[in-house]
Amino acid sequence: MREIQGELVLRPDARKGAIFLVAALVAAVLIVAAVLAGDAPTVFAPIVGAFFAVPILLGICAFVRARIVLTSREIVLRGLFYQRRRSRSRVAEVVRATLVAPRGSPGDTLFVLDADRSLLMRVPAGGYARADIDRLVNALGVPCGGPDRPVDAAELARTYPGLVSWPERHPYRIAFAVAGVVLAVVMTVILVSVLA
Repeated sequence: MREIQGELVLRPDARKGAIFLVAALVAAVLIVAAVLAGDAPTVFAPIVGAFFAVPILLGICAFVRARIVLTSREIVLRGLFYQRRRSRSRVAEVVRATLVAPRGSPGDTLFVLDADRSLLMRVPAGGYARADIDRLVNALGVPCGGPDRPVDAAELARTYPGLVSWPERHPYRIAFAVAGVVLAVVMTVILVSVLA
């Protein structure tokens, strides 16, 4: 985090980035070693290694490129493949929540709202130091609310409608629908092959 002439620039927490990188590298090395030690042909080792190298490289690039910039005129959220800009004058409220996903770790999120309580920008804050996010909220100078404990998306939507999408509020329905489609395709293929 740095401040230049009234501009607040937040970068992801280096410790969190290093933990991700080390965990991903260890997992990749162990799996490639298991391929080499097992009965699989050695030609699969570089394929598996490449399979893990791509997300690791994307993660590193995202870490290097990601930042939140707050100027006197706007708030900018920059990621690997996107950049969102919103006028700072439209920011009227911030909702800060720790969202719990099924089978996932809780993730801090800021929802930046306008005067009508419509969502201007969603800031995934999990990769940033908590003190930096505190500074961002203080620098915005608008009321900040939100649940005082980790909540799931459905619970957050009851208090703050419109902040989270339908798929986030119903992750199990999406999973069952996908499983149903896959099962229907498999059953269709089996039926066609039996009848042919």
